[in-house]
Amino acid sequence: MDMNKYSATESKDLKAADFIGKNLRVTIEGTSEIHFDATDDKPAQDRAKLHFAGKDKGLVLNPTNTKILIDAYGADSDDWIDHQIGLSTVDYTDKGFGHGWLVKPLDVEEPSFEDEIPF
Repeated sequence: MDMNKYSATESKDLKAADFIGKNLRVTIEGTSEIHFDATDDKPAQDRAKLHFAGKDKGLVLNPTNTKILIDAYGADSDDWIDHQIGLSTVDYTDKGFGHGWLVKPLDVEEPSFEDEIPF
C-alpha cells in the first residue's frame, strides 16, 4: 500500500517552503482572522489571513508583513482589497524558523529622492 497520502495533510495556506526561489504576484480579495491555540512554546494568538483573487490558498500574515501592508494601504483591511502584492520567500533557517514570506506592495508609488542635499 502506498503510504504517501498519510504522511502529510494538505494545507489551506501558502507555505513558503513550497515556493523557494519563486516570486508570486497576487491580488488581495479579502482578509479574515485565524486563531492558533497555545503550544508548549507559544501562547495562543490571533493572526490576519489574506485571501487572493482566483486562488484557493491564503497567507497568514506575521507582524512584519502586517506592518508593511498597514504602511502601504492603511490600518483598515477593507482598503487592502484589489491591491496587488508580491510574495517572495526568505530563508530564516539560520534563525531556526525555516522559510517565510516577504510581502511587497506592488501598486504603491516609490518615494522620490532629491539629488540636492538641502543642508
